[in-house]
Amino acid sequence: MRLLTSALFLVAAISVSAASAPPASWGKPGVGYDQYRLDALECSSQGYGLDISKTDDAKAFVSASRRLETEIGSGVDPYTYQTIVNGVRPGARFRSIKQLQQSTVDECLVSRGYSKFRLTNHQHTGLKKLKAGSVERHMYLYKLGSDPNVLTSQSVATDDSPRSSQSPTPFEAPGARPQ
Repeated sequence: MRLLTSALFLVAAISVSAASAPPASWGKPGVGYDQYRLDALECSSQGYGLDISKTDDAKAFVSASRRLETEIGSGVDPYTYQTIVNGVRPGARFRSIKQLQQSTVDECLVSRGYSKFRLTNHQHTGLKKLKAGSVERHMYLYKLGSDPNVLTSQSVATDDSPRSSQSPTPFEAPGARPQ
């Protein structure tokens, strides 16, 4: 029974995470490559390892899972099953959790002196040609993110500003598993 419930939420998680991130990254003028990678790893790890168990979103998933297990045990009909699933709003819940994780990564990067910048269409096209997780891709983002001219001219405002845009995924920290 738990396997069926888990599969349901996994499908919802995959569909939420499949959305493409906007072409943005983080940088810090003059940062060395090793420090850039270390900061990326540490900040993205903070977002990934964030304890979400006490959030309303996590509690809603737990509650729905328990309801489904009870209903399945007593022979749930498809309408009741779907009503429970729809009632938890898995897409919205996963987006909320993702944003909480991203905020954690963003705060970590800002505290280390990084700023967000938007890639140009040309830069984004170049990035898409590089394999995710490759050294070449990390170096490409590093070169952009350590260039003061890029950081100044392509700056993206952070949370308090009306220019703020949706952040990249938690793994879009500088050089850390970018999309």
